[in-house]
Amino acid sequence: MFEKYISQQRAFLKTLRSAIGKTAVILPSAFMMELGITMASLGLIFYMRDVQSLSPAAVGWFAATWLTCYVLGCLLMRPIIGRFLPRYGMIASTATMCVCLLFILITRSVSVSFVLYGIYGFAMSFFWPPLMGWLAFDVEGPELSKAMARLSLAGSMGIIVGPYLAGVLSEVSPAFPAFAAVCCFFGTSMLLTGASLTLPRIRQDKQSERTEQNSIDDPDDGAAASGKNGRTSSKRDCSTLLRFPAWIGLFGTCVVTGVILNIFPMYARIDLGISKSMIGALLLVRALGTAGAYVVLGRTTRWHFRPSLMIVGLVLVMICSLVLPWARTTALLSVVILALGQLHALAFSYSFFHGVTGSTRRSRRMAVHEALLAGGVITGSIVGGMVYHRFSMQAVSLFCVLLAAGVITAQVYLSAWARKMEGVRRDGHHGSS
Repeated sequence: MFEKYISQQRAFLKTLRSAIGKTAVILPSAFMMELGITMASLGLIFYMRDVQSLSPAAVGWFAATWLTCYVLGCLLMRPIIGRFLPRYGMIASTATMCVCLLFILITRSVSVSFVLYGIYGFAMSFFWPPLMGWLAFDVEGPELSKAMARLSLAGSMGIIVGPYLAGVLSEVSPAFPAFAAVCCFFGTSMLLTGASLTLPRIRQDKQSERTEQNSIDDPDDGAAASGKNGRTSSKRDCSTLLRFPAWIGLFGTCVVTGVILNIFPMYARIDLGISKSMIGALLLVRALGTAGAYVVLGRTTRWHFRPSLMIVGLVLVMICSLVLPWARTTALLSVVILALGQLHALAFSYSFFHGVTGSTRRSRRMAVHEALLAGGVITGSIVGGMVYHRFSMQAVSLFCVLLAAGVITAQVYLSAWARKMEGVRRDGHHGSS
């Protein structure tokens, strides 16, 4: 009887193990990575200031190092990102980031810390673009939108929890948030490695841009990518040109995001006299608004291939940027920052969806998406910081408004051009059929 029970349990576990697919690995990985990244970003600011005794300006440059190197990695590594299976790049990325953070905590050299933080950011470019491309592989339409929303929501949960944990841990020791981030990256690496070795559907997963390109070049090639229900995918690239207005919209929105995340806290503390805890609460409101918007966008499809809502989103970003310096109460600030969080989710979703839909080079497209996202945050942080230091928050607002106006103009033009070119492309395809 006991042996029969054990045999049944083994059969159940084997069936369960065989049923676990890539989503069950990708979503926890995204959560742990965002949790680790946010804890490391905030924790190392405290660590470099309190332990390494860096000046505020030097801490600012240190904070920008990893993000700058991440952008460079996304741009420079685009040609090779799709040439290996996504999980291999993700394992190497998390392991490298783990080692870099650990050595930053060990070394006493500021120069070495800068170099290690740069490598940390560069290594991250082998995690997010492959992960997004892997999740979106062979998925289109509503299913792609739902997958995107699940991923964004999982990452948002890490972003919401991370700063709070970093603040709590830094009260105990300046090194604890970074060490907790090391644990997150190590756990992610072990999760991916264990899944690759033990889960049949992950171990047998050969989905990458390289296999998809093989299927296009030679549909009868044995290396062709397998689609749903075991079918061989031999589709041609059907990318939408709406990705271009979506991409510049993401960049413009993320410039404002950079101002909100890195300049607004200083402005609120110095000019408005708002407490640190209230500033943290305002940023939490933003994160919750972003997460909520991801849920809504993942459940709807009316915005797919419709640039009007994307353009309206940038108009609202411009209005929120204009109102921000004149909002003096926490209630009004909450409304503005909540709206900006939701508009960030809108721009992100447009860029993600229209960047990969119909594409055969999804990891490379996600590298562009991530580079524009990070580049916008860097631009908003650096330019906004310089303008605020030299002039005022009203001047920062004017900078954001002018940038948004320029992006809106470009989006209107590019959207009209995309519709025209895709109409010509469809007519040409029908004429040759």
